[in-house]
Amino acid sequence: MLSSSPGDTQPKMACTTHRESRINIVLFVKCYFNYKNPGLAMSMRSAAQTDDGRYSAPALEKGLDIIELLAAEQHGLTLQEIARRLERTATELFRMLDVLVRRGYLARRTDGAYLLTLRLFELAHRHPPVDRLLGVAVPHLQALAHAVRQSNHLSVHHDHRLVVLARAESPDPISYSVRPGAHFAFHDDRASARVISAFQPADRLPQFLAELLGAARPAKARAQALERRLAEIRARGYDEGPSDTVPGVTDICFPVFDHFGVIAAANVVHVRQRDTRISVPSARAALRDAANAISRELGRV
Repeated sequence: MLSSSPGDTQPKMACTTHRESRINIVLFVKCYFNYKNPGLAMSMRSAAQTDDGRYSAPALEKGLDIIELLAAEQHGLTLQEIARRLERTATELFRMLDVLVRRGYLARRTDGAYLLTLRLFELAHRHPPVDRLLGVAVPHLQALAHAVRQSNHLSVHHDHRLVVLARAESPDPISYSVRPGAHFAFHDDRASARVISAFQPADRLPQFLAELLGAARPAKARAQALERRLAEIRARGYDEGPSDTVPGVTDICFPVFDHFGVIAAANVVHVRQRDTRISVPSARAALRDAANAISRELGRV
């Protein structure tokens, strides 16, 4: 079996980002609200379907609205201020705030202002984000490898590096794969690096462009060409093409999202050889489905 020999040293497998304290918070909140309070349970049992077929849970929606609002307010807000910001009445929010205080998610100061406690932070750290990502992704990656008969891997951006978190091997006797724990410079010759960068929000894209280009003062034409390439990836939804590092390999790469944005890249390493049975378009469709399934389970809405 062919295998990569990147020559880079083993990464620090903490692989955390600045978003660690926030990752999956909405999922945790939904879990801890779930049918625990009689008032919430009653509201959820009477939930009606919306026009697009999804179920509505008004009480849960109000609770999440309050938490997300207060997450951006360092000094807290009063009941009247919260009601005004959310365009709701103080009466319909009072009981919700009381429940959140009683459950420890909010604290109420003597002047009446409500603030977030560290409860969400504590819950997030009970379930480390890398463990969460791997727990969700690995079963899908393994199923994908068996379906397309090609190896695949999952990569993340960490400390100016591209770190391979997981790999699923092809069941066929010949394949190409990248070992878990390998890490590479976060440059534009890596499909995963391009995909992770292409789906960054506008305020963070310049930072990722600089990392991809590598040089302190890259040529203007090269920078413009890379910007166009990232825009094409973003419009298409994925990246695909001959590997920049291994002849005969086609890289197919899709982004993986959580509730806050792009968190990883899933890559099928398609090796062209005599016994290849799954075409590149078929592998692409299967990888798209796997990446979408992982993203949904991580909380993408």
